[in-house]
Amino acid sequence: MNRPPSRRIATVCAALVLLSLGASLVFLAAYPLPEVKNDAAEYLALARSVADGTGFSADGGITPAVYRPPLFSVLLGGWFFLTGTSSVSSAAVFQSLLHALGVLAAFALFLEISPSLWWAIGGALFLAVNPLLVTRVVFVLQEPTLILFTTLAVLASVRLLRDPSSGRAALAGAAWGACTLAKIVCWFAPFLLLAMRLLPARLRWSWRGKEAAALLLCFAAAIAPWTLRNYVRYHRFIPVNGQGTGMLEWNVKHAEIPGEPPGNLVLEKIRSSHPDGEGKKRALWEYVREHTSYFLVDRVIRNAVHYSTPPLNWWLERGRTRPRELRTLFRIFAGIYYVPFYAALLFGTWQWARGRRPPWFGFLVLFYLAYGAQYAMVWGDQRFNLPVYPILVLVALPFRTELPEWQDLFLTSGRTPGSA
Repeated sequence: MNRPPSRRIATVCAALVLLSLGASLVFLAAYPLPEVKNDAAEYLALARSVADGTGFSADGGITPAVYRPPLFSVLLGGWFFLTGTSSVSSAAVFQSLLHALGVLAAFALFLEISPSLWWAIGGALFLAVNPLLVTRVVFVLQEPTLILFTTLAVLASVRLLRDPSSGRAALAGAAWGACTLAKIVCWFAPFLLLAMRLLPARLRWSWRGKEAAALLLCFAAAIAPWTLRNYVRYHRFIPVNGQGTGMLEWNVKHAEIPGEPPGNLVLEKIRSSHPDGEGKKRALWEYVREHTSYFLVDRVIRNAVHYSTPPLNWWLERGRTRPRELRTLFRIFAGIYYVPFYAALLFGTWQWARGRRPPWFGFLVLFYLAYGAQYAMVWGDQRFNLPVYPILVLVALPFRTELPEWQDLFLTSGRTPGSA
């Protein structure tokens, strides 16, 4: 088998990592780090506890934590342990490394479908210096971790759909398990892969029983140790993290229902009237049921729109941007980084529905839509769409239905890497 020179691929990978890492570090040096607060403060406390050897706890090992998913804080805690410092600056360098690895994973994913090496490089370069991604490294939040692990899981799934085997199914299952430990929102991906067998013949992926078994077993095996830990600590079934009541409270707190008191006042009243946990939960659900139209229609539409727009957290955090300037910046970023890709997504979905695109493309579309739909039901923060942003870029790239092997990308008959 003729393969492309390994040095060429290695050089491209090294250049992408250096460019991604360099862009992040230059950005870190140019501006002061934002204040660590809210979610970031809890992730940082968890990571410091892991580094100190007191376990996954936000209070130094006194109380085991279960509200947050484990992967990001455990990885950051490991970084703190290895470097000997748990400063916010150290966390920002760690985030920069994850950004670089995420770009490298996206490059590998783009190589799977691109008709030439240059398209894959172009897509990876777009992510490497993308200001929406580079600015995330200053926050002690999960997005760089989620981008990396979601992209790796999608890569494993695309390879499985292209060339099914038990080994690839096992790898995809384990990848989605790790991704779910990063955030529960990815839990459905293995089941989506299996459900694609039920689609019409032109759209489906036909798997064998041993592939389905390998996929599910490795997915469950990746999550099981953490689920067991949660059961031992809390004596109830918590697959990854127990954010249910907190998320319910958060949604009630931020409710803005015409003619009704603000959500924060409603939440305070419920808390004062129902000090016990179960009574509070029942009261919260009763409030949601009384305003079903708002929570299941108005709020969902608003969340979906909000989720689908560029995250400008860093510019907002700086507090130096005037409202008019922020609107201008928002329009520019939407026009460059989102609108063209949404158009490509709609066109590609239409082509896939007509049987003109392969099953792996259908999986990307269905995964992307289902991922966003979950956030539309709860809270559509703009930063939550970043983990699937490489998919949005991927669907805009040209592809071949029958993907060439490496030896087909670089023919010895004088064909250049950039030719289609």
